[in-house]
Amino acid sequence: MKILIVDDAQETRESLFMIIKAKIDERYEITEAKDGIEALEVIKNFQPDIVLTDIMMPKMDGFELIKILKSNKKTKHIFIAAITGLSAKEHIEKVYISGADFYIAKPFQLEDIIARLKVITSLVEHKNIITLKKKSSVYNCFNDKCIKHYFTTFSISQEEDIFLVFDYFSKQNIEYNSLILKDFIVALIKTYRKIDKSKRDFELIIEESEKYIYITIKEELFAKAILDLVVKYNTLIEYKMVNNVFSFRIDIVSFIDNKMKKKEEIIYQNEVVSANELMIILSDDIDEYIDDLKEALKEYESFCEDNNKFNNELYLIIINLFDQYKKLFFKIPEFERVFESIESLSSVIKEEKEHRFKESDNLRMLDNLASLNILIDEWIDEVIVNQESKDVHCYDVKIIDICSLIEEDFKGKK
Repeated sequence: MKILIVDDAQETRESLFMIIKAKIDERYEITEAKDGIEALEVIKNFQPDIVLTDIMMPKMDGFELIKILKSNKKTKHIFIAAITGLSAKEHIEKVYISGADFYIAKPFQLEDIIARLKVITSLVEHKNIITLKKKSSVYNCFNDKCIKHYFTTFSISQEEDIFLVFDYFSKQNIEYNSLILKDFIVALIKTYRKIDKSKRDFELIIEESEKYIYITIKEELFAKAILDLVVKYNTLIEYKMVNNVFSFRIDIVSFIDNKMKKKEEIIYQNEVVSANELMIILSDDIDEYIDDLKEALKEYESFCEDNNKFNNELYLIIINLFDQYKKLFFKIPEFERVFESIESLSSVIKEEKEHRFKESDNLRMLDNLASLNILIDEWIDEVIVNQESKDVHCYDVKIIDICSLIEEDFKGKK
């Protein structure tokens, strides 16, 4: 595969070059250009499969380069990823309107750029296979032939590869029920860990029609194992297995039609997971998250023993405490709603640095914070430490409700 990197910053070109060679595939041919005009000259002879282009460049910017390439019959097939430091919705729309197939935000973190580049190269490689061999192939068990995007194939050879699937969807310009997808990812991880290590390599295929997203697994042993799991817990809305091929689908349209419903009307569907099962899912480093959180709780409780007023020192202690809460629940894939609730409250608290409470309001807020800390502390002991709970979601609603009360304390009293 041939890749052209177009950017006026030499350090960016060098970084992308090294990342592709070290983390994606060292066999790829890579060349560079510092602006759009130079890129057009390079393309004449190099004929790249992928162009990674900056948007803001001298002489000829990325928008103009993309338009020229996509309007030319000889170059319109090139997969173009726009690299941009501007993330506003209008700017991203302009990137796609110009003809770009993908976009990469700057500045980029290593994990993020690797995931994006893997998605891009997977799209291009699979597109070429379909064009050359069987254009009308349908992989999903629902036999939906109205696929509107390229087939995307992920080769799963280690547990980390599974998370790239969720990362892939988070980068797409589509809306869907991410809770259902997260349930599937959890089921996938559970199955992955139960199957013998020598049989864990498999391919996962993603397709998208006008109405659905399909995820299909063709490896027989793995397909049977995950089907048994989702049948047992009924986590997925729609799934099928035909000739040892497993598919599940997410309804894009119905989710978009219903997205304006009030938050309290959304039913949070999740399988009943025992503490023991959850600890199998989690990696060994969960103890580090717990230790950091326990230390933050200890600092908060120690301060409140001597001081019951909301002041700058307490503000900093609370910010640290909520950072630890977020890290813990972000670590656990099944707790998206709890994480979102804590993250929302954390943002409100950070915005209210200069908040001043009346004494009665101050005491109520501290009481609610104490209740939240007790709830999460109990949850940690029952689920993580002692592993006694039959349902790890037993505290979800209570935690979300108390977070809402604390948000009201901060938002409602100026």
